[in-house]
Amino acid sequence: MTISLVIDTSTPRTIAALVVQEIVIWSGFQDGATSHGEALGKLIDEAKNESIFNSIDQIVVGMGPGPFTGLRVGIAFARTFAMAREIPCIGVISLDGIAGATSALAEMDSDFYVITDARRKEIYWAKYQKNGDRITEPAVAKIDQVDFENLPVIEFGFPDPLALVKLAIRLNSVRTQPLYLRKPDAVLPKLPALNYRAMTNFDLGAVLEIEKELFPDPWNLAQFKEELSGVPKTRSYFVVETGATPKVIAFAGLYCPGGGADADIQTISVSAQYQGNGIGQGLLDLLINAAIERAAPAVFLEVRAENEQARALYAKNGFVQISVRKNYYKNAQPRSKRSDAIIMQKTLGAAHE
Repeated sequence: MTISLVIDTSTPRTIAALVVQEIVIWSGFQDGATSHGEALGKLIDEAKNESIFNSIDQIVVGMGPGPFTGLRVGIAFARTFAMAREIPCIGVISLDGIAGATSALAEMDSDFYVITDARRKEIYWAKYQKNGDRITEPAVAKIDQVDFENLPVIEFGFPDPLALVKLAIRLNSVRTQPLYLRKPDAVLPKLPALNYRAMTNFDLGAVLEIEKELFPDPWNLAQFKEELSGVPKTRSYFVVETGATPKVIAFAGLYCPGGGADADIQTISVSAQYQGNGIGQGLLDLLINAAIERAAPAVFLEVRAENEQARALYAKNGFVQISVRKNYYKNAQPRSKRSDAIIMQKTLGAAHE
């Protein structure tokens, strides 16, 4: 029997609940877009009156998307509470908690959208199958920029505590980092001009340094040489360089044999200090274009499950999750659990018909 404390502060409503297995024993909420901190304190004081409060086994917290201040209140409390109790803190996507409510699903006979208020005349949104499974990654946009395809839209609802608890065991809904989707007001210093070009053997020294920086199980020199030996017949590899004295700061590769076969993205790697500048998007565009030129019907890739930034990039570009490879990636710590690989696909047929 699992007892969960549930918290969500992703919307103007502060929500708290105590759930035993799939039964809500107590729940409460308070509305107010700028009073999450005060509201959460009052709700937790109410929850303490329940006899099961001291037996909580886990805390489930909504990770957004949502405004920064509201999310920070709920997530900070949840993590601190879990640390003090030495119990798990599981973050889940708040939009999924709206879509997965029993009352919402009972009304759906088609795919549908969920939207919440992102302020600044914007919305957070995601598309769902009629059974509540999410089709797209959460995103933020002006409402008139989203094509709802004449499908039903759940507008400005609130996460359901029981649905949030059910999401805690669903890989596609669990998140370790808050979903602050809006770009920060602070602007990163502009990089010198970026040069995208084909990779050569002379780049492999810099490429190996980036590989070792980013991955606990990096490719070696022989593997990269073997990949480049397939260029241009079955492989396409690119690097990005910047600076007065050109320095390689990122690279990417694609396997695409042509002849109507599917393409596979082998890697997209950007040195940590240069991430967040749109370089990954530029490399992804090159790989997709290379696949289209070779008439590939689809592009596939594997991404580490906890690499939420990369998953969001791929989803934004039309990739959808199709399967999971359990315990696929090695981690840095020798005895740590291996990470799952998310398999994603983008159909290209319409791009070159």
